Amino acid sequence: MKNVVFVHGWGFDASFWEGIASEITGCDIQCVDMGFFGLQNKTLPDDAIYITHSMGLAWTLERANHVEALVVINGFTKFCASTDWPDGVAERMLTRMIRQFDRAPEKVWVEFMKNSGLDAPIYPDEADTNGLKTGLEYLLSVDVRQKYQSLTCPKFILAGGVDTIVTEKLTVASFERDIIWYKEAKHLLPLSHSTDCVRHIQEFLDQLD
Repeated sequence: MKNVVFVHGWGFDASFWEGIASEITGCDIQCVDMGFFGLQNKTLPDDAIYITHSMGLAWTLERANHVEALVVINGFTKFCASTDWPDGVAERMLTRMIRQFDRAPEKVWVEFMKNSGLDAPIYPDEADTNGLKTGLEYLLSVDVRQKYQSLTCPKFILAGGVDTIVTEKLTVASFERDIIWYKEAKHLLPLSHSTDCVRHIQEFLDQLD
């Protein structure tokens, strides 16, 4: 039976995948939890298929021993712009967000969630502000372009056409082609289009047999 590991992005926990992981059949399922809200589960199997969201892609590629296959949702290979990466997010914007997070973490988290596509996000009481800040700082320097390019496994990319967190330009720069676009979707495809994500993921997994 296939090992399938779901990896969430910044500001979420393992429950992010509840509506999807429970619908996937024929697999052993594990959901990583980065510990942004207390509980933590970062153990990865030696060999697995990874389903990632946003920052979860970079986190996975930096830690996984072997990636048997990969699904990327609202993902990127390098977040911040640089001289050789003009389509990334301006570093000054993320730096400002980190400074604001120091002063008002709840406000920054809520604003991020609203920009991502949540209507009425509520900052959890158990939030680990230090862990969340560390996650933002990770985005300043993370760069898995070479790791992604070196992958020889099957890959599947889903993206949102009106995602303001990971823009269309950043998505194309990261993955170039073979991207399935949801033209009216924002940054949270696993929540806003969970039924479609389940269908795509299950079809992808079934083709690996």
